[in-house]
Amino acid sequence: MKIFTKPLLALLMLGLTLGLVVPTYAATSPNLGMASSFAVLAGTAVTNVPTSNIRWDVGLSPAAGSNIAGLTAAQVGGTIYAADATGPGGSAVNPGLLTIAKTDLANAYDGLAGGANANANCLAGYTFGTGNKDLVGLNLVPGVYCADSFTLTGTLTLSGSGVWVFRSASTLVTSGTANIVGGDPCNVWWQVPSSATLGTNTSFIGNILALTNISVATGATLNGRALARNAAVTLDHNTITNALCATANTTGSSPTVVPTLPNTGVYTAKANSPWNLIILIGLLTASLVFVASQRKKKL
Repeated sequence: MKIFTKPLLALLMLGLTLGLVVPTYAATSPNLGMASSFAVLAGTAVTNVPTSNIRWDVGLSPAAGSNIAGLTAAQVGGTIYAADATGPGGSAVNPGLLTIAKTDLANAYDGLAGGANANANCLAGYTFGTGNKDLVGLNLVPGVYCADSFTLTGTLTLSGSGVWVFRSASTLVTSGTANIVGGDPCNVWWQVPSSATLGTNTSFIGNILALTNISVATGATLNGRALARNAAVTLDHNTITNALCATANTTGSSPTVVPTLPNTGVYTAKANSPWNLIILIGLLTASLVFVASQRKKKL
């Protein structure tokens, strides 16, 4: 009997634990697919005031490669991809890859507004219709934060482990000594349906997915990605890296395996449903019956 009762008791305890707490995700990272290797991706133009340092790939589609201005292969740790042969020297002409990457970007952008990131999951005090939110001085745990617009004029602290999704209804603007402390750049997301502007000397983290333009002002740094679906990315003596999210590569070139981001989140306890309690009671009853039958056999 002892052979059977210990595993049953362990199973019962596991059932009690799972039955009382059911994990639900408060925010999730979308999968960028072929867009994952890009630090900068734009639709109409990529312009740069030299010299910038872009750790991974740069891409422009569907506009002509000649719309990449002021950026050379020497400033890009990965590859500059263009839709035609008019790009900067050393560019790779690969319209097929760019088309897939832009499609994956569009899907990831939409994913930031669906599922666990939908409007219903915006945290209290951070819902649409509440106006602009200046994030300066705040200490935020993982979750979905929504606002009509976001500004940052100082330090924002991200605490804990999980996914942060910031969904603006219009713009994202930083200024002054704006900076972000904490958080995993791979799991910080900014969905901007208009334009995003990182001010002079801003130190920013996360993946910016903008529907139109992204402007990165003089000296600003971004540990993440600047991905503009339909319009331009403008750079000015910037450093952009998404190395923490990419496959390790010691050659300084594009990752040989296109990296993908984990679909992870932070979970919160959820009250049990009646059906879960019924199943738990059934498991307990079955265990007691089995133990009783073993005792009778021994007697």
